[in-house]
This record gives sequence, structure tokens and C-alpha cells, in this order.
Amino acid sequence: MCDSAAPSASVSLSEPTDIPAVLNRVGVDYVDVHNQRLLAIYQTGIFNVTTEPEPVSNAHTLKIECWEAPLPSRGGEQSPQELLDEFAALFDHSENS
Repeated sequence: MCDSAAPSASVSLSEPTDIPAVLNRVGVDYVDVHNQRLLAIYQTGIFNVTTEPEPVSNAHTLKIECWEAPLPSRGGEQSPQELLDEFAALFDHSENS
């Protein structure tokens, strides 16, 4: 698991969003933990996504934290923060699709 210095992000959405539907649409694997939390596997990192107080199927805000640090890739030079930012941006773009 990531240490306390690991990157995290908060994302505010302009309308209620079905987080699993967004992840399915963009081809990101995830595991439901409970109705306000899931673990998403994005590229080489695992991110903890929570949506309290709303359920993940109807979220206005979400918090993304590193669950397991990204593995070093053969060709990529992305930092954990860059990977997290790229993952969080999926939800910004989902509102326009």
C-alpha cells in the first residue's frame, strides 16, 4: 500500500455520475468494495475511490487515493502523481460524453 505521502485527489462533478459506468466505458477494471467505495486498476496503479456520502452509482464528489503504487513501466516515465491526475481526468471528460 502507499504511504501517507502518496498522492490523492478530490474530484467534484457537476452532476450525479455513475462511477462504475464511467470506468466500464473507458475500459478501466475495478472491484466493488461496498456502495461507497471501489478499487480501480488504472495502467499499473491501484486506486481507492470513495464517494461518501453518496453511493458510487450516483456520486457528486469522489476522493481518489493511491492503494498500491504504480509499477515502474518499461517505457513510461510517469510519476505516481501524474498517473493519478490522468486517472482523475477520466471523470472530468465523462461529463461531456
